[in-house]
Amino acid sequence: MTDLDQIIAAGTLLIIETGEYSDQRWSGPVRVLRDVKRSYLAEHYRFSWKPQAERPWVDGPDPDGFLPWLVSAGHAEDVENVQAWHVGNYSEFEP
Repeated sequence: MTDLDQIIAAGTLLIIETGEYSDQRWSGPVRVLRDVKRSYLAEHYRFSWKPQAERPWVDGPDPDGFLPWLVSAGHAEDVENVQAWHVGNYSEFEP
């Protein structure tokens, strides 16, 4: 089974990760509204992408737009009372 074959259960709190190394970041969490297969969400997000005349070099959907799309497409909802607290970089604790 690959990651795309997995089913995300309704009620799951989902965090989306993007980037690599020093560019790695996450967004969320959101609450998944109904059981859904990861491949279904990925395919539908790709299908929803439309080329933009002002950005002709872009040939596919932006990973950073995936989480907002999940919410706007009705697959997930924002979670209330969530806080982010950045406490440092590169082994330096700086709360």
